[in-house]
Amino acid sequence: MKKLLTILILIISIKGICQENYFSGKKNYCTPQNENSKKRFDAVIKALQFPNLYDKATRAMVDVAAKDSTYCDAFFMAGYLFRLQEKHKEALTYYYVADSLAQNKSLEFKQNLAIEFMLFGAVDKARNKYEEMTKYFPTNPEGFYGIGNTAIILGDYDLGLKNLKIAEGLYEREGEVKSDVKYMFGILYALKEDYRYSLPYLEEVYSAYKKDDGYLALYALSMIINAKENKDASLEKKARKIYEKIKNSSKIDKELSDKLKSNFQ
Repeated sequence: MKKLLTILILIISIKGICQENYFSGKKNYCTPQNENSKKRFDAVIKALQFPNLYDKATRAMVDVAAKDSTYCDAFFMAGYLFRLQEKHKEALTYYYVADSLAQNKSLEFKQNLAIEFMLFGAVDKARNKYEEMTKYFPTNPEGFYGIGNTAIILGDYDLGLKNLKIAEGLYEREGEVKSDVKYMFGILYALKEDYRYSLPYLEEVYSAYKKDDGYLALYALSMIINAKENKDASLEKKARKIYEKIKNSSKIDKELSDKLKSNFQ
């Protein structure tokens, strides 16, 4: 089941990036040694709106980073542009240098680096970055959310739930209730096989994820197990309807697929 959810994790993580303020161009975490470096950085910020300029902008930032080797923002922007072009190996390299140079000043650098680590399957390294985020940015929910996220793969579900609860409180304080967080609660409880708790969370996000087969699989499984435990014929009927909505069962992880089959036979 863990492998099935890897793609989901990445999608949710990337959605969670909070970097709008940084990309306004008003903030730099490192001071450039060369006055021209900042001018070129600002020009590239504007170029982000035009995909046809990404390659040229990337070469500009790589050149700035080479000539202004302590300017962490140039390294980050080069990494970001590489990621936009799906050149993830290069993105990882530049993100890593940017985060090192920034000396724990940037939430954005750590979060983007964590997501690249996850793309390469280095979930333990991603976890380290999320833990750093909670240490250096304790009022921001993203680090706690990331720990909950990585718990799906690392298997420490209780730790994931604990941190996800913190993230939820911080998001609520910001006036933002994310369906992603509710979904993540449902996933973690389902992985713990605590379907009594997974079901209400999965029910709550049905409208947002009803077209996703992975979600439907977890929702149907949580529902059918609760129905059988409580001898609830009505709930079992509803579970079977959800199960029938799964369009491509071949893409569902074998562990989850086997659980579905054994419960819906």
